[in-house]
Amino acid sequence: MMMNIDRKPETLDEAIAQSAFYARNAIELFSPKHVVTMVSGGNDSAACHHLAIELGLPVTMTIHGRTGCGLQGTTDFVAANYGNDAPLEIADAGKAYEEYVMRKGFFGKGVDAHGFAYRILKAGPFRKLVSASLRKGKTGVRVMMLNGAFAAESANRKANLKRGRIDPGAQGNMWFNLIHDWTPEIRDEYLQTRSVKLNPVAQALCRSGECMCGTMQTDAERIEAAAFDPAWGRWLTELDNAVIEKHGFGWGKPASKVNKNRPDLFMPMCVDCGQDHGPLLSGSLIKPTR
Repeated sequence: MMMNIDRKPETLDEAIAQSAFYARNAIELFSPKHVVTMVSGGNDSAACHHLAIELGLPVTMTIHGRTGCGLQGTTDFVAANYGNDAPLEIADAGKAYEEYVMRKGFFGKGVDAHGFAYRILKAGPFRKLVSASLRKGKTGVRVMMLNGAFAAESANRKANLKRGRIDPGAQGNMWFNLIHDWTPEIRDEYLQTRSVKLNPVAQALCRSGECMCGTMQTDAERIEAAAFDPAWGRWLTELDNAVIEKHGFGWGKPASKVNKNRPDLFMPMCVDCGQDHGPLLSGSLIKPTR
């Protein structure tokens, strides 16, 4: 299919062709030993995963991050619907969320707080799983992680999201946004035309519901999630009350003490709105050679 690969795609066919071009360019440039799809349970990552399989990219594993503060329905959905195309592994933060907030209070509110939560609940478990399941003690093993973020999703992502980034905390890991230039309309058309089964939690809440740490969510979003999953609502209310009694501030509120050490703001599975996103892999990911 002939098209200007640098132009924003206007149709689904153009979007697929562009994603394929950039992905194969990145694989050739980075030479990963493993290619992994990252599945949150949301619609973006669903499109990313199914496109990677459709394009025949050499996917060796699918990873879902369980933060320990999200709705159980999302993890259940992912477990039931992924793993056939490639083995499914869970990057599980376990009780890290509950243990941290009981020890120090909730993370607080805003981008810095979100970055700190991301490091504990997602980045750490992701890196640990990749090391244990794919590298297995070997050095020099490169892993390319296919992510579902796209620039048109928000003003922050439009300004800051890059197509590919090396993980500053794990230089052998490269995050690549497979549907970087898509729009919500193109994504939805893709999911519909491929009859991709969608997570009921994401359909109800318009987000995966996996991470509800309180740093970026509103009280209204908490109420909405609790109405959808009353068990989750009761769990958070009990935890909230215990943390307030011990530390004086609750979920979704500014922390009483500010962490002066700026957190790792490389958050490829979240809003990706920090100032420092890690080094670019190469300029050729943005302007590939033909």
